[in-house]
Amino acid sequence: MRKKLGIFMLLGVLSFLVPLHIFGQEVSTTVEELKSELQQEGISEEDVAVIEAPVKEMLEGGATKEDIKGVVEDLSEEGVEGEDLKQSMDSMSKLVKDGENPKDAGNIVSQAAHEAKAQGLKGKDLAAKVHEAIQQRKREREELRQQKKDKKQKEERSKEEKQKKSKGKGKRK
Repeated sequence: MRKKLGIFMLLGVLSFLVPLHIFGQEVSTTVEELKSELQQEGISEEDVAVIEAPVKEMLEGGATKEDIKGVVEDLSEEGVEGEDLKQSMDSMSKLVKDGENPKDAGNIVSQAAHEAKAQGLKGKDLAAKVHEAIQQRKREREELRQQKKDKKQKEERSKEEKQKKSKGKGKRK
């Protein structure tokens, strides 16, 4: 009996670890494909290397290779590179990790980069504008969460009050 239990436990653990391992391999493969594609698009090996960690985090968070590639290309076209590129991708990764749809997060970054470019900003100033846009979106998301929480609490209080009133009416009869 103990031997069967041990076997079942081992199989249970393996059934969890094998898909996790396969997913990790898929992310690594996708990262390598993306690195190669970005370099073919003219993005330097150094820039591709500095954004590897946030790219991996976003892929693990549900972003697609295309979501990320488009943003990196947009930022690169706007002259964002090196540490500024890394900071912009880190900011996007945090937004994705915070629950933002990866495509929406990419659109926010790309739009901010284009607006900053239209204002004549470059390099660090452009990256700062991207970071500012992401922080604004985080604040908006937090406000929405708080509003939902407040609404839920208000509904719960209202429900409790109705229950108290209905109990009070039942006692009077």
